[in-house]
This record gives sequence, structure tokens and C-alpha cells, in this order.
Amino acid sequence: MREVPFSIPVSGVVRIDGDQATIIVNRAETIISLWPETMPGKQTLLEPGKTMYDVLLETAREVVQRKGFNRFSAPELYHEALEKYPGLKRGSFMSRVIACTPDHSSYKHYTSTRDYFSRIGPGFFKLNEQYRAEETVDEKRNLLKP
Repeated sequence: MREVPFSIPVSGVVRIDGDQATIIVNRAETIISLWPETMPGKQTLLEPGKTMYDVLLETAREVVQRKGFNRFSAPELYHEALEKYPGLKRGSFMSRVIACTPDHSSYKHYTSTRDYFSRIGPGFFKLNEQYRAEETVDEKRNLLKP
């Protein structure tokens, strides 16, 4: 077998228009999207700078304020958060609840040092006082005044 090196002059153009690039070489044209496509349920898209922990704390505050007392379950938080963020994965969300509960027996398996929740019984949690919404704390103080 023998190889013979050669070259062919090729001219081309690359056009970038918004979120797509068009590559034209001789008469062949290819269009490439510049934004990554994600499959539904494969990746949770949150607002820039927002983490799953932020969603968890925000949801817990809303649930406590709506219910009027500080007791909830992890599935209850998940279903509430699912309304705002439909792409949330249940397992990821539930594991973060445990990662934010220092008195849970599985907390030791997580590197998170968050202490948003306390475990008050099998399957039930409460939001620690320092993380409760200001309005809820103020309402509680007003109720205690004579």
C-alpha cells in the first residue's frame, strides 16, 4: 500500500447569528446550535446564582408561613418546590433535606455544613429558628406581647 499526500484548497464561511452558527464550506452548509440542549428531567435549571439548597430553604419558609406552624415532611417540601421548579429530581431534593438536618442519622454522609432543619420525629422536620422568615418571627413576638 502506498500513500500519496495531497491538498485541496477549501474556502468557507462561519456566520454566528444569535444562538446558532452556520458553517458553509464550498457548497455544504451546517447549522450548529450554541446553546446546550438538555433532556427533560436530566438537569434542573435554576435561576443563575441559585442552588438547590436555596430552593430548599425558600420552600421550607413558604410552607411554614402558609401552614402557620413549624412542622413538615420532606415529600411535602418536594411537592411544594415542584410547582415552581418542575424539573426537580425527587432523590436529589430528598437527599439535600437530610444534608441540612444535623441531627439526622445519615447527615454524616454529606459534606454540607448547613443546619436548616431539625428532625422532630420519623419523617418530620422543623425549620430552625435562625432560618425562619422575618415576618414569621415578628408575628410570633407580637403574639407573646400582652
